[in-house]
Amino acid sequence: MVCVTYTVISVETMRLNAITSAGFLKRLKRDTRGNVLAIVAASALPLTAFVGAGVDMSRAYLVRTRLQQACDAGVLAGRRAMGAGGSLTPAVSNQISQYVSFNFPQLEYDTTAFAIQPTLTSATDTINLTLTTTMNTAVMKLFGSPTVAVSVACSARDDYANIDIVLVLDTTGSMGCKPQRNAKDCSDNWAGKKGGNTMVVGGKTITYVQEETNNSVNISRMQGLRDALTALRTQMGKIETQFNLATPDSRKRIRWAIVPFSQMTNPGLSIGTAGTTLYSRNPGWFNTSGTYRSGGSNSLVSHSAYWISNTWDGCVEERTTSNLITPTSNYQIPDNLPSNAHDLKFDTVPGGPDTRWTMADPDATGSAQYACPKAMRELNTITATDFDDYFKFSNGFVANGGTYLDIGMLWAARLLSRTGLWSADNPEYYHAFPVKRYVILMTDGEMDIGETGYGAYAQENYWKRTTNDGKSTTAEANHTKRWLMTCAALKNNQAEIYAISFGAGSTLSADMQACSSGAGYGYRAADSAALLQAFQDIGENIGSLRLSQ
Repeated sequence: MVCVTYTVISVETMRLNAITSAGFLKRLKRDTRGNVLAIVAASALPLTAFVGAGVDMSRAYLVRTRLQQACDAGVLAGRRAMGAGGSLTPAVSNQISQYVSFNFPQLEYDTTAFAIQPTLTSATDTINLTLTTTMNTAVMKLFGSPTVAVSVACSARDDYANIDIVLVLDTTGSMGCKPQRNAKDCSDNWAGKKGGNTMVVGGKTITYVQEETNNSVNISRMQGLRDALTALRTQMGKIETQFNLATPDSRKRIRWAIVPFSQMTNPGLSIGTAGTTLYSRNPGWFNTSGTYRSGGSNSLVSHSAYWISNTWDGCVEERTTSNLITPTSNYQIPDNLPSNAHDLKFDTVPGGPDTRWTMADPDATGSAQYACPKAMRELNTITATDFDDYFKFSNGFVANGGTYLDIGMLWAARLLSRTGLWSADNPEYYHAFPVKRYVILMTDGEMDIGETGYGAYAQENYWKRTTNDGKSTTAEANHTKRWLMTCAALKNNQAEIYAISFGAGSTLSADMQACSSGAGYGYRAADSAALLQAFQDIGENIGSLRLSQ
């Protein structure tokens, strides 16, 4: 017999149980205690992977950066060792390996060993290198990524082209002072008292400011400049040595032009002789003897005509110009100039009275201050010995005169012009290689125009060739405008300009920076050591090896 037991639950009991269950679910829904623990547990692995990826990616970035630096150092060293027209010899490859291994030793930063196998692109003499390694991960290996691949590539080529350098050098009276003197100290206590000395060089009488010494040691700015120029020539000589490794018919060259300037330049002894007349004209005259009275009638003044003669020293007065060029004018060289501003049209070949220079004739100006610097040198190759000889005091490289920055740059522009007076000797290519052109301007002061001094534009206060009032302040502002216009025109013609301000009182002014080719092209040298370093840096920058990738 089967016994069946029945449990009878009343409807009321079922209702109460349902109410109790619903209350529990509602309380559970509202209760947030313990939720964070569940979330953290669920996200622990993704967070670990995320942080681990960041750590390992940072390590990989460091490895790539260091490997790239090693690659760059290797190909640069190899390209330097290969020289001009060389080949990728085992010695060159070994040099590359040494530089790479020094900068990134094998197995460094938990990486695997990598091969160093440079190649050569013969058409451009470019050394190429690719370095590939893998880095073991520290965290991501727990998530199935045990390594990260790192690869870098680099190339180096000899970016030397033919090089033309024009040195535009301030040889004004203050260059006789030591660099530590400021402008006032130099003028009052040295240049103003030590000028007027004369000596004869090559049959020409030269007037100069004595160069400052200390216990018989020359400490002048001129001597500091000489030493710096020798350092530059030595630096460029290293490049010349590489050039000379090539066969003569494919050899590149370095040419130098030198433009010493004060209130004049001396092109005459460069393009002619002191016995050659460029152009002669009737002199102007001014009565400066004082006041006088004139009656109402006209009368003729008789005088005796006679010839005067002197030996030309090579300096010239500038071509016809305009006094409309002011700091606020918008003129530009060469196409937007006053029609009679023939001096600034540096591409113009002399062809008539307005476009010719005239011989400087200081005897016709009475006692006006006059300074004719050493004869400029046209673009040509030069040996280290001849280079140093040019700048010797005994050979006439001396300090004297005022500062016309514009006249120095103007002759640099003429020497580099491919359509001007020297166009036949200014090719765009030489032996199938381009010609790069550089101007290095060195000055120890700002524009300094004397009203009564005799310069490239005659006597400013009498002739008023560049001003309408003849005042020195007006002339300095107008000549500064001309200088900056010439700098801009040179840069537009693909010449690179380095500007150096030398001496304790000098600054790398906004105008000097504007004249230069921009950041990295302007230098301030407070003393001779800084000047020497500036010229060395410039020598290293001109035509140096380049990373091409």
